[in-house]
Amino acid sequence: MEGKISVLLRMVRKQTDIAKLLNVSRMTVYRVAQGLNNSETLKDRPRSGRPQKIRRGTIKKAFENDPELKMTKLAQKIKISASTVSRVVKSMGGKSLRRSKKPLLSAAMIHKRLERSTRLLNDLKSHGNRVLIFSDEKAFTVDPVFNRQNYRVVDFGNDVSNHKRVSTIKHPASVMMLGVVASNGEKMPPVWF
Repeated sequence: MEGKISVLLRMVRKQTDIAKLLNVSRMTVYRVAQGLNNSETLKDRPRSGRPQKIRRGTIKKAFENDPELKMTKLAQKIKISASTVSRVVKSMGGKSLRRSKKPLLSAAMIHKRLERSTRLLNDLKSHGNRVLIFSDEKAFTVDPVFNRQNYRVVDFGNDVSNHKRVSTIKHPASVMMLGVVASNGEKMPPVWF
């Protein structure tokens, strides 16, 4: 925007006309005109005040090396606030993306389960005097708990597709419990294996 203002100023136009034409405030046009009069360049002059505590490239490099790194952990490591890290990520074009789970059941598996359960219900309706045995097992796995909101990936336009998804395996290390119940109310104590 400053480049357009400087071009129009060099064409000897009025500052109020430039402000209306570019839909900016007159103060912005005035500031650019003052900068051109003093130094003939639009680069920022050295400013007083406290210098920046963090190099922005350091944060970007940290997330490019490990997109799964949490902003709070990085902030603790380099001793700045988490909001500063978040602000730097946003200002450099980074995005904090939620991770998502992959479904374990395919459409074919869901259809097959529905078909089998319908067949079982129809069979129970036609032969109600038999004793049927139902069993179920519950696997307690050692997979970590996954929270979409808290486990994020920071993306700076690179390919983070392999970090964005949390893979789950079909048979993780686990302990299983078996329970058996009969249709007449009898039950077996649970078995662990």
